[in-house]
Amino acid sequence: MYKSDAELRSIRDSVSLVGRLSDSIVRFGPFSLGIDGVLSWIPGVGEAYSVLAGGFIVLQGARAGVPLPVLGGAVAILGLRTVSSAVPIAGSLFSDVFTAHRWASRMIVRSIDRKLGAAAYDGEPAAWHRAFA
Repeated sequence: MYKSDAELRSIRDSVSLVGRLSDSIVRFGPFSLGIDGVLSWIPGVGEAYSVLAGGFIVLQGARAGVPLPVLGGAVAILGLRTVSSAVPIAGSLFSDVFTAHRWASRMIVRSIDRKLGAAAYDGEPAAWHRAFA
């Protein structure tokens, strides 16, 4: 099913937002921390958040018609993050460093940008979108 450019932009921006909130609200030099990193220290809650946020990112990508290899890559990255959190302490540390949601969201955003023919600005809404928002 064809999505209009406005629908694709809306999906793109929602995926980008979830990726940023999940993994990079606060930056510490080369490291960043988001909702996912904080919640990963609470048993069960971190896994639940990871699955829900990751599911949202992938489902939005599917709605936008992102190619299956990109969706598969995003699922693999997000799955690794979720499974790794099962390891006590080390899993939470890994979740803090491995920004899977941001990485997966960037993959999907880039794919949507290619569909729109627009240049992406590292997780930010495309320049043409900011100009008209």
